[in-house]
Amino acid sequence: MPEATEKVEEILKSYTSMKRRIEQLRFELGHSGIISERELIESLALGVHTEGVRFSNSHLSDRTMAIALRYKDEMSRMGVETIIDVNSELCVLETEINRLEYYVSLLDKNEEAAIRLLYFERRSWPEAAEELNISKRTLFRYRKSAIEELASMYSLLSKEKR
Repeated sequence: MPEATEKVEEILKSYTSMKRRIEQLRFELGHSGIISERELIESLALGVHTEGVRFSNSHLSDRTMAIALRYKDEMSRMGVETIIDVNSELCVLETEINRLEYYVSLLDKNEEAAIRLLYFERRSWPEAAEELNISKRTLFRYRKSAIEELASMYSLLSKEKR
């Protein structure tokens, strides 16, 4: 079980960075920067004079329009691939965070409080012990038993995947 406890400790230590990454990915999905077809084609095909006056459509060649349309298709494909990649990473991270938070909620109330303060809220050992009104040694015991319990929960998960 030492391997499982190491895995749990690694997940707990990366909790805040995973939460931060989830927020970054959500932002990227909401602000994907994909421009509309019309904006893309206009920017490629409808030139602008230095005075800001647009050329008319009569100055467009079929070749220019074909290039603009090909570029639009490629940008759309790349945008979709990016969204799929971001969504995949987001899904994996959210599942991991949800699993961890659920497993922690199943712990004894003292163990849960210790894990939440030390890993989720990033409190120092003295701060966490003081907030729980216990000694650092007792906090260490709660943390240790919580990690062992979480490791057994995660080991059940890995047995189910086999």
